[in-house]
Amino acid sequence: MQSQESLIVIGLTSGLGSIACSVLDVSDDPDETIPFNVWSEVLSGPRKRRGVSHGRRYHAHRLMLEQYFSRWPPGVIALGPPSEKSEPIEWIVFMRSAVFELGKSLRVPVELFDTDEAVARSLGASGGTGLKALIRRQMPEFSSNKRRVILSTATAMAGATRLRFPTPEEDNFT
Repeated sequence: MQSQESLIVIGLTSGLGSIACSVLDVSDDPDETIPFNVWSEVLSGPRKRRGVSHGRRYHAHRLMLEQYFSRWPPGVIALGPPSEKSEPIEWIVFMRSAVFELGKSLRVPVELFDTDEAVARSLGASGGTGLKALIRRQMPEFSSNKRRVILSTATAMAGATRLRFPTPEEDNFT
């Protein structure tokens, strides 16, 4: 359960082929930087070859997201890059638009990180530090090797960081 001193952040990857979702409970105390990973999952959509429309794909994912949001009401939704490089651009655009509208309807800010590099920069990457290493700096027990889970967890952490410590340029967009 979320305490008054914490913030639930939901990190999602963009696209409709599959979505990775991570839920973090992050302390509002700037001195306490270790988030608690509440849950993470990869939500596979219908296979591409089945010819399922964008709307039907999103509807399936939206039903699952509604359940997560009712269980863990987010203070911020962080939307990262697609979990697969082969994700069609129109699915990425559709999903991002839908999540921004969902955030608006819930009155929850949506933070966009459109590349792995943008996520890493938000987490204070130096040089070629990988996302898993950046996660483990704050969550030493993190052990997943699934790229999608790493990406959604790092995206959630980046969203919390941006919300807690916005730069002047970013403060105008939230």
